[in-house]
Amino acid sequence: MDNSQDEVSSQPGNCENYDSSRPVEEGSTQHHVGLAEPYIGQCFDGLDAVYRFYNAYARKLGFGVRKNSSTFSKVSGDRIWKNYVCDKAGVKLSRPSDSLEEFKRRRETRLGCLAKLDVKKCAPDSWIVTNFIKEHNHQLDTPRRTIKHRSHHISHKSVVAKILMEQLHGSGIGPSTIAKTLNATGMDNSISAQNVTDHVRHQRKNHVGFQGLHVYQYLQAQQAKDPNFYFSLELDNNDILRSIFWADSRARNDYIMFGDVIVFDVAYKTNNLLLPFAPFTGVNHHRQSILLGCALLSDETEETFTWLFQQWLKCMFEKAPSAIITDMDHAMYNSIQKVFPNTRHRFCSWHINKHLLENVYEMRNTEGEFIRDYKKFYNSRHVVLSETRWAELISKYQLQNNKWLAKMWDLRRHWIPAFFKDVFVAGMTSTGRSESINSFFDGFVNSNTCLVEFLKQYEKALESRRHAEEVEDYMTMNSKALLYGNTSLETHAAQSYTKTMFKLFQNEFKEILCCLHEKVSCVDNTKTYVVGLSSEDKCKWFEVNFVNTDPIYITCECSKFETHGIFCKHILHILFKKQVSQIPTHYLLKRWTINARNLMIYDSSKLDGINHNSVTLLMKWRLVSLCTTLIEKISGDEESFKSLYSYISQKMNEVNNTGTGKAIEVVGSQVGSTSMAYDHSAISIRDPIQAKNKGRPKIASRISSGIEESQLKCKKRTCGNCGDKGHYATTCPKKNNVSSFYLKFIYFSMQFD
Repeated sequence: MDNSQDEVSSQPGNCENYDSSRPVEEGSTQHHVGLAEPYIGQCFDGLDAVYRFYNAYARKLGFGVRKNSSTFSKVSGDRIWKNYVCDKAGVKLSRPSDSLEEFKRRRETRLGCLAKLDVKKCAPDSWIVTNFIKEHNHQLDTPRRTIKHRSHHISHKSVVAKILMEQLHGSGIGPSTIAKTLNATGMDNSISAQNVTDHVRHQRKNHVGFQGLHVYQYLQAQQAKDPNFYFSLELDNNDILRSIFWADSRARNDYIMFGDVIVFDVAYKTNNLLLPFAPFTGVNHHRQSILLGCALLSDETEETFTWLFQQWLKCMFEKAPSAIITDMDHAMYNSIQKVFPNTRHRFCSWHINKHLLENVYEMRNTEGEFIRDYKKFYNSRHVVLSETRWAELISKYQLQNNKWLAKMWDLRRHWIPAFFKDVFVAGMTSTGRSESINSFFDGFVNSNTCLVEFLKQYEKALESRRHAEEVEDYMTMNSKALLYGNTSLETHAAQSYTKTMFKLFQNEFKEILCCLHEKVSCVDNTKTYVVGLSSEDKCKWFEVNFVNTDPIYITCECSKFETHGIFCKHILHILFKKQVSQIPTHYLLKRWTINARNLMIYDSSKLDGINHNSVTLLMKWRLVSLCTTLIEKISGDEESFKSLYSYISQKMNEVNNTGTGKAIEVVGSQVGSTSMAYDHSAISIRDPIQAKNKGRPKIASRISSGIEESQLKCKKRTCGNCGDKGHYATTCPKKNNVSSFYLKFIYFSMQFD
């Protein structure tokens, strides 16, 4: 091969002779025609200009460029010489190895090519070419293959592409779809799914070691946008972030309206530190799940739960819920007793029935008989009857020595339905609401999500869920219910309830014609009836008491209104027979009505139980809600809008001129045990330690119970029925239809909800 220096111009140059306007024809398909070649003496304004020029030249010629070595001044330490080479320059050192691992290394790409470009600093921000070798020792690529070289594969490195990748990834879109989307915009079809994955991974690495501080900064920024945004961070003695709790103004407002019953469950891991995700879930007027605050916890100890419940209570104006539904967790139970002593605590019925299957092995050999007896006990109408049937159940199946059942009986006030006849739970008996919230976040987060990214994705998921409520509002307001009959009672319900709630009402109402009743007694204004379906035995009918006063009062033994907030078919049957034309006002729960949000803003009873120290904040906040509602209603009336604007402007001027306005101090954030807002540069928050709680696996999934884990875990050939080795449960000689029993029991447990 000829010396490459013989083929280039050897005329010396200086920085003044450099013509920066020399054309660079990127994208040309002619490899050796009209090339803007580097030459010795050519000058550039900075190293970036050198690299762009040489890389553009390389792309047209058919090779890639790599930044190689540099020389620095011993006096000033500045770079004074830079070398750019072909990406096939150099050779990798061979490493002798006797193992097969050597064959797993990547294929060799370095071929010892000598093509290069050297530049030397000749003035501040000016560089001159001192050496240029043109010839390569390998075949040059075609234009289509050239763009695959790393130096030319730069579309994904552009600012626009990076922003789009981050935004699309933030919306829960996968790398493959993101790459296809960006390539469809005309970016040379050069962005691959791996490029997207690499960029997202790089962004996550930027948070390593700074996640705690970035979380604090993000929450402070959210509070700056939303003054009623509340957050609290728990730090240990070494300033390591342990737990996070936050709730925006919408969540706090929702709690005032729909916070009578909440579901709390710690059942999901959605971040790279495996911190359990703990949402407080309620139900709105469409019976949709709503978030009333969320937390990421360091562990699931009693101390952590106590801290969380205290922060949540402080956030919600010191007003405890009427009822709370949780899993049967000992630490959680003790914390609730401390922080919410007057709140009715109910265990999740679904988990109770699952634990029953795990802990009462004796019942498997009874086929469906135990199920029938247990169901009879569970559905007892009265506390006394449930106690009697429990004793019969224990005696019949000889379960006196079962410690788990003894423990459950001690906790009977927290799970047996007969004890909750007077407790409003909005129709909820399990933590399924919370788990539905968890599944909703599946498309937004995973086990690689860092904390700040989780908070951002949480906001996006929350917006999507709230949009679903807006859709239901629209459907309710812009559609008319189809009536089962032409009765005034059903018409009134259709005009009052939301679309979802009216459907539930109608399911009860359409059965009233199938019901029969008998009068049992009549004392003064109170009449007692027994009501039931004509197809049922009278022993299954329910007692209904009707008090004929103004207003009327009516109750049913089934307690559907007390627990669900909507009339049962037994009450509706009596009202229909009594020709009552409307649902009495005191039985029409505002939380289920079409205008629930507007009506409940004016409901002063919602202030009951709120700490007086927080009333000022709450009233201020409710005034904001009123103003927002008013603006929405008059937005189409220009005169009213101008009048309101003028009035508010006048009041603002009065406050500014007279100085009569009083500052309201709002404690909206807490770090550690303080409530002061710190400057970012003055606070030190170290990253949380990866959670290792209760021996659960490090995967982003709902935390499974023992029976679920046993079903998923790969086992040796050991029988799950008798415990002997050498066969499975399906071929167990001692088998007594366990699989059939399990399916029946799971089906039965689902019927409780």
